[in-house]
Amino acid sequence: MKVDVRNRNSPSINDLFPEGGRILLTGSGREFVERIGTEAIKHAILSVMMGENIRTQTEPLSRRRIAITSGAVVTLFARGLLEVGDFTDKVSGMAVEQIATAKRNDKASVWIAQWLLGLTAKSVQNVLRSNPEAIGRYVADFEAAIDEAAEKCRDEFGDLRMTLGFYENAKRKRVELNWKDIARLTTALGSQTLAIRGSDKSMYGKLFERLILGTFLSTLGFERVNPLNNRRTSGVFWLSDSSDLRESDATLLVKPGKVARFDIGFIGIGNSEISKDKLSRYAREFEMAGGKSSSVTFIIVDRLPKSGKTQRAAEQIGAEIVQMSMQFWVRELAQKLGERLGVRHELQTMDDDAIGSYLERKLSLIQVQDFLRGVSVEELEESSEGSESGNDE
Repeated sequence: MKVDVRNRNSPSINDLFPEGGRILLTGSGREFVERIGTEAIKHAILSVMMGENIRTQTEPLSRRRIAITSGAVVTLFARGLLEVGDFTDKVSGMAVEQIATAKRNDKASVWIAQWLLGLTAKSVQNVLRSNPEAIGRYVADFEAAIDEAAEKCRDEFGDLRMTLGFYENAKRKRVELNWKDIARLTTALGSQTLAIRGSDKSMYGKLFERLILGTFLSTLGFERVNPLNNRRTSGVFWLSDSSDLRESDATLLVKPGKVARFDIGFIGIGNSEISKDKLSRYAREFEMAGGKSSSVTFIIVDRLPKSGKTQRAAEQIGAEIVQMSMQFWVRELAQKLGERLGVRHELQTMDDDAIGSYLERKLSLIQVQDFLRGVSVEELEESSEGSESGNDE
């Protein structure tokens, strides 16, 4: 089957897809937070810091992201139908062309084109077996399926039409969609939703690791610094450090020679082996600025199993474990920092009923977007492409 392609002077798929939707796929972490809504992100951070389930908090964020990106896909179709002749017949060819010509690091362009073909990154692996040469045969089958579905819908539901256009435009340009157009649009929306649903579990986990740790340490009065040019030896922290045999999500320099390393993971009760694996990588001493520093490891997890194996493993290396499922886990973590490294803060002795409002006040003063500086949404999407199946432990 021959697939029509666009005229070289007509817009590409990238030209038709609005920038506001693309930010949710490729922008910096800071841009992503601002697009989703800073207050919504802060509400989620506060809820997690008060012991609520991270999944409960990120579900509304996922729905926002899906809704905004869906709007971008609808806009793409509106622009395509208005600006590209025979868009419905040409869109598959345009998508194939964009996939073939996209730069190696331009993942978003590939994702958008895949959605228009009813694909996601995961289905490319499963359906096409990651074979670029299989795309032609797939597109022919896909086009036939769209035609068949459109005909079936027409027979079953009648000759339904939709009107799509831009009403704020003085000319109020509009186009009419028949069943074939509708089938293509809804297929793209379905693939887009599946792709985002599949990646959000991992992506939000990675984002919130930084947001939670950054907020907690800032609340205690520590200042975030860049480890590459930091010269201070006390009262500062940085995020996502890796060195020698250790890895950590945050490093806190309490005072000269006294260091706290944090590893946070939104790990369910069925994943205790992950916690034990993390513990096996930590040593009590490490090199810093040419000298040995004493380090205490703090592992922050969702819940731990009742067997106690992970807790015993932590005790063997002198590490501390805190469970986020406990309502006042932030106070417990602050107390452990006091016991192990001499940190003193009012949160350690705060009454239960005062903690929520206290954290809310502190959070209102923190620029949480800054904790995502240097983090790309595209990188997080790429790292989580394998999770699109939607399986949830």
